[in-house]
Amino acid sequence: MQKVITWAGRAALLVVLAVCVVGALDPNYNARKWAPPADAVMHVIYGYLLTVLSILALPKIKPWKIGGFYLALGAGLELTQILGVVSGTFQWKDLVANVAGVIAALFPMWLARRKAR
Repeated sequence: MQKVITWAGRAALLVVLAVCVVGALDPNYNARKWAPPADAVMHVIYGYLLTVLSILALPKIKPWKIGGFYLALGAGLELTQILGVVSGTFQWKDLVANVAGVIAALFPMWLARRKAR
């Protein structure tokens, strides 16, 4: 499994490097074209920060449980928007952004645990 993780990391690194090189060398590169909406960015940031800070503040609770709690909370809030209980409108991109933030917080821990074995 470690080989798969290593090669996946190398592949991802090459993709990111290629995008960076194209962006740096193309005089007509349009960064705004690739930028996600500000609302989605905020959902990712909140998901990440809430997960990381909760892990730091609550060391006796397993990080995976904290991540699961925030995934359930985010999904619950999005679903209550459908019912009109919470202001706003349900959006899949918000739900995906919440998941991305929590995964961004937990993924390095998962990798570190895998490497430690």
